[in-house]
Amino acid sequence: MASDTIHVYDTWVIGQKGRIHFDVMTTDEATALKLAKEYLVSIGEPDAAVTTKECQFCHSEPLFLFSADQQKEVKEKGGFIVPMPA
Repeated sequence: MASDTIHVYDTWVIGQKGRIHFDVMTTDEATALKLAKEYLVSIGEPDAAVTTKECQFCHSEPLFLFSADQQKEVKEKGGFIVPMPA
């Protein structure tokens, strides 16, 4: 995979207050799951289950479509989260 492409992992999990929807933008499935779990902890949902069932590859996008800050997060953390309406 070229480093100028990012994969979108469409993620739906069940949290304490209901369904949570977000996209994980990263380069591989293992990183997607790691970032998803970190995000859930950061929003107060550490017990929400997130596996490849909840976090599925959707499509790829050119990295240049994203902001400089988002591109920096890809380089530094392996990806970023885009919260979506549930």
